[in-house]
Amino acid sequence: MLSLRRVQRLYRCCPSLRFCSSELVHKDTLIEKLRKSFIDDERQNFVVPTFKKAMLYPDEIAVKDFSGEFTHFQLYITAKKLAIQISNFCGSASQSNVAFLCSNNALWIVIQWACWISGQVAVPLEPNQAADELIGQATDCKAKLLIGTPECEEMTQELATKLQTASIVLDHDFVPSSESVSSTAMYAKQLVGMKGTLIPESTLPNDYYANATAMLLYTPSSANGRNGVLLTHSNIEAQMRCLTASWHLNAGDSMLPIISMQRMHTAIGALLGVGGNILLQQKFDSHTAWSSLLGINSPTKQRVNIFVAMPIIYKLLIAEYDKMFAQDSRMVEYIINHCRQKTRLMATAFGLLPEAVFHRWREITGQSIYEYYGMLETGLVMGPALDESSNAEDYQPGTLGAPLVGVTARLVNSEGEQLVSCNSAGEIPTEVPLLSTVIGELEICGEHLFSLKSRRSVAAKTEEQQEQQSEEQQQPVEAQNEQQPQIVASPQLIFEQDVQQQPLATQQQPPTLIATQEAPQQDLQQTTTANELQQPCLGSQQDLPQQPQQQQAVVREEAPQLQLRRWPQRSVEEPKHDTEQFLKTGDICAYQNGSFHFLSKSSDVFNVGGYKIYGSEIKKALISHPSINDVAVLGIPNKMWGHRLGVICILSPDAEVDLEAIKSYCYSQLPAHKRPTVFKTIVAK
Repeated sequence: MLSLRRVQRLYRCCPSLRFCSSELVHKDTLIEKLRKSFIDDERQNFVVPTFKKAMLYPDEIAVKDFSGEFTHFQLYITAKKLAIQISNFCGSASQSNVAFLCSNNALWIVIQWACWISGQVAVPLEPNQAADELIGQATDCKAKLLIGTPECEEMTQELATKLQTASIVLDHDFVPSSESVSSTAMYAKQLVGMKGTLIPESTLPNDYYANATAMLLYTPSSANGRNGVLLTHSNIEAQMRCLTASWHLNAGDSMLPIISMQRMHTAIGALLGVGGNILLQQKFDSHTAWSSLLGINSPTKQRVNIFVAMPIIYKLLIAEYDKMFAQDSRMVEYIINHCRQKTRLMATAFGLLPEAVFHRWREITGQSIYEYYGMLETGLVMGPALDESSNAEDYQPGTLGAPLVGVTARLVNSEGEQLVSCNSAGEIPTEVPLLSTVIGELEICGEHLFSLKSRRSVAAKTEEQQEQQSEEQQQPVEAQNEQQPQIVASPQLIFEQDVQQQPLATQQQPPTLIATQEAPQQDLQQTTTANELQQPCLGSQQDLPQQPQQQQAVVREEAPQLQLRRWPQRSVEEPKHDTEQFLKTGDICAYQNGSFHFLSKSSDVFNVGGYKIYGSEIKKALISHPSINDVAVLGIPNKMWGHRLGVICILSPDAEVDLEAIKSYCYSQLPAHKRPTVFKTIVAK
């Protein structure tokens, strides 16, 4: 009895012991306390990253990919283990750029979360790009660490050698089994009590994420140069809130996204943040996609009810349907009934949807393909509303609808004067006559939707501050790491060579870390307080990567002008903002009867014999052909006509169509003054 009383007295005096006592505290109790802590932080305008919200749904399936199913807690534990290894290379909360190559699978999310847990900037690189483009992006961002998965291992090693930096190869074996992390004791071990609330153990505080940079995203190089966009955690949180409210996302939703992870990461994060699950295809397969859409061999909770894909994917699925199901009347009936009853959203984005594809898909599934507008900088910002008053049968192809929740859109003329403005509530400050059409350049506005910086804040820096920054850049790496909040850990790492034999910069072959399950799980230990964190400040140069002195531009005193936060070494002209923080998209849109309609990019408007021709109209007509995957429209200067129109058609590998057939099809779709005169074809690999 005496010993029992001593244990009870020790239990009352030691809160951490209480959280680790799985037999005495139920997991649901811990979850509710943690949820309350997150709500309190959000009320203070702090950011609760998605990886922390995973702790609210520990036993629910988060992601299913080619390797299996993974719970939210599995992804969290795996990301935390990887974060230890990232911090060993980069230091804790150093905001270093960590580039990674990964196809569409659960490890993409793990790597992203691990970068954030460690306090780094995640730089996802698209594996399907040309090698020169990947090298250019990795060099441009000065990646301090490269992470790759087995299917991208060769390119990861090539980039690491080129940059003379370390690399990590990560596979699914690094993820612990669900059984090993499902106990209440394991869950409680990841929590710590502080001032009567629960917080995730050994992670950076939420006030750090309110200002820290989260991601550097690249789009492929164009004629104007490489496009890199910096997003803060606040930007990503705002984009996720926008989708969560607009799509009414909840824990019962299951999404199949067949769009690159770089463009869909906010939609994926939004759904994971409310406890939903994601189905990922590493490589698109039309038969597998149909099986997922129809819920074949899927538990009820994991049956897809949200499907988002590029327009070309819908074309391929229609071709598969015509080949496999169209002749079977029972399957035809089953597909249309299942899709009508079980799927609440089928959508496309980041591409032009041909009307022929829209109408054929509606015949097959009974569902309309909703078109959404978005950019790399903003995520999805415009599209049809999903509410009780909306009717999919009334939706017309080519309609972008109204701005999503928290977004304002407007059209301006060539002088920048506002023509019409509309927000998510449907309010139109500018009076527009009924049935009239307004055409102008689209601009987007939304609180925290994209990153901004003020030139005035840059110009206000004194020479003394600039000299101090220059001195800090010259400090040894070891000294800088000592100033950063550290996550101390010493996992057992398996290296292909001994890293400690010589400095990293002098090694001919950079060290490669093979992440395996042999590394024991260790807890992260934070050695500094929240007040000691060196937080990057939005609107200053501290949150941007420092450039060599000779590359810094001279800043002149001028009126404050807001700009999109871009990676410094871009050669393309920065999109400008006015004082109300509207982002110029460079796209021409029309506004009619309360809805926006995409017309073309401003760079794809051609003058042909006095007619204004939108390149997107020609592209949409041609990609409706079953054998054409994509189209590039060119304006060839001509002294007499202003421009001659030319097109380059990318054909599917199994296409059996000649140039004359493409010309005939194009001429049947377009009036005479919009018909191209030059045709070229390329067969896709």
